Amino acid sequence: MNKAEFLNELSFCLQNMNNSEKNKFIIFYDEMLSDYVENGMTEEDAVDKIGDPKKIAEELLADYGSVKINLPFTGIRGLNYILTIIGFPLWGSVLLAFVLMVFSVYVIIWCVPFTTGALSIGFFTTSIIGIVGSPFVMLKNASMGIMQLGTGIASIGISLLLGLATLGLSKRLIIITKNLNAKLAALFKKKVIVG
Repeated sequence: MNKAEFLNELSFCLQNMNNSEKNKFIIFYDEMLSDYVENGMTEEDAVDKIGDPKKIAEELLADYGSVKINLPFTGIRGLNYILTIIGFPLWGSVLLAFVLMVFSVYVIIWCVPFTTGALSIGFFTTSIIGIVGSPFVMLKNASMGIMQLGTGIASIGISLLLGLATLGLSKRLIIITKNLNAKLAALFKKKVIVG
């Protein structure tokens, strides 16, 4: 098996892996084979030295998404719990800071449609008051009543525009929020090997 055949078979066997991770491994093995060839080996000997691409792919897929964490173990289970509790001010504050940072991102993202929605409701309320109250103002001062009626009608238009903006922004932000949630969930879905 030559280098091209090896890389093609490895790529095929790693098709369940996302493309960026798969490409990293393909580039790694491509460079390794190139180094062996530059050192005087034939492509076939270099491939034989690296091994079967199917077995390599199985090992890579088994470890894919794993994060290896070596935790210190004192040998006494109770002491480990005590150390975890004592360490809480450190890791607890970091966790709290992360949660608050994520929450603040959501608040900032959703402030814009909340503001446009509140303004839409405010302008709509103003328009109702202006239109309903304009005949009473016209009895005392016709020009002021007409101006109030015009302001009320204009407020309806502004309210409708802000309402449409709120709906459009909300639809887009729902998509952004779902993507952000998926990325956050992916951080915690990784398989962890404690050893």
